[in-house]
Amino acid sequence: MAFIEVKNKKGTADKTPPSGYSSWLDFWKEKTERKATICEVRGCKGKPTIGGHVIKSGEGNKEYILPMCYSCNNKPEDKV
Repeated sequence: MAFIEVKNKKGTADKTPPSGYSSWLDFWKEKTERKATICEVRGCKGKPTIGGHVIKSGEGNKEYILPMCYSCNNKPEDKV
């Protein structure tokens, strides 16, 4: 499995998911048709409770949503 380096995106706490979705994690599950069973941050085994906004390193500001545990979602931008 290839790993992609990502960073937490700053300033997304007030963003709401699109209409019809109860959370960003719900949005991720529906769009990927997958279950969120573990935090997607490399090396973390936590339970994903949040759909965290991330950006790929070196790709600019295009946002992605990943299932994350609360702790990983609250790390500084450059520490994920």
